[in-house]
Amino acid sequence: MKKFFFSAVCTGCLLSAPFLSAAPNPPSKMRSSESLDSGIVLFTPPPGWRMADSKLLPERVRLMVVGQGPSAFPPSMNLSLEPYSGSLKEYLKIIKNMNDAQGFEWKDLGTIRTEAGTASLSQVDTKTEWGNVRLMHVILLKNGTIYILTASALKDEFSQFYKEFFASMRSLRVAKDAFEMIVNTQQRTQLKNAVQKLGQQWQKMVEQQHRERPDIAIETLKEQVFNSESFQTTLWTPFKDMLNQKYSDMGKEWQALLLTKIEDELFELRINQGQNT
Repeated sequence: MKKFFFSAVCTGCLLSAPFLSAAPNPPSKMRSSESLDSGIVLFTPPPGWRMADSKLLPERVRLMVVGQGPSAFPPSMNLSLEPYSGSLKEYLKIIKNMNDAQGFEWKDLGTIRTEAGTASLSQVDTKTEWGNVRLMHVILLKNGTIYILTASALKDEFSQFYKEFFASMRSLRVAKDAFEMIVNTQQRTQLKNAVQKLGQQWQKMVEQQHRERPDIAIETLKEQVFNSESFQTTLWTPFKDMLNQKYSDMGKEWQALLLTKIEDELFELRINQGQNT
């Protein structure tokens, strides 16, 4: 039953991601994920909706929330991003052509005003094993990044969630980084210091492992250290607990995206690979 539920939940996510991120964009329009500076992007989910485990989501999907509906296929919303240096008009044309080629009914619904700015609003109907599914996309181009907020539900049930979907869509917002969203300057400074200390401790642990096992690739060591009981229990879990206690007012969505960003930054930190001492 659990497997069935997860499969149904992720259908909206998996349906939207290929259409929007696998489009055959011209190479000159794309930027590598390493150069992507997307900042922190958030939206306010409908009240009572649950957050999906970020580790089970496709690479480009940053966040997914799931509600409850009258059928086995639950309504959901997911937030993804795509590095892109072309225009929004060009991007929408690619999406339309790709959907047309696959026989899906794609409609341009005009624009929607979000907290991050005016975005495109579009809709596509697809067929799945659970029946006809309707996807509604808010697509925003900002700072060389395409942000995609997708709402999905069975087509026959979609109108039941219009109010919740549109309220969440309009709440889409983008900040340069997570820290600037913290109004209290003292709390902001404390969090920056905590993140910096976490990074330093992480570097020491990886460098220690490199000295002890110099034949293992650094990227492999990083994975092993991050997943180790030592790092998880002494550093990562206490950091998450601190975040939950001191910054609970920022919301679960902000915390989840911040943790994802910090994890990415830990793996990008330069590790000293000098001679063994």
